Amino acid sequence: MVNFEKIYQNVASQVIQRCHGAIKITKHGKIIEVYDTKRHIWSHGLAGLIIKEECRNANLKEWEFANVRNYVIRELLGKYKN
Repeated sequence: MVNFEKIYQNVASQVIQRCHGAIKITKHGKIIEVYDTKRHIWSHGLAGLIIKEECRNANLKEWEFANVRNYVIRELLGKYKN
């Protein structure tokens, strides 16, 4: 049986690595803007696109994108608290 939490965590870490952690986030877990190294731009709406691309690369379904987004936010908020 596949452990989906591990898959979501791996894809979330790929999203963060792709951006080199350059994701601005609020205290309440809203992604403000993100830097994409492939496109070399900061963008307000690019976070969703990057998450979708990485999820599609991992062969995840569209309804699983929100789970990956939650893992990205949790991991970033965990890093900021330390």
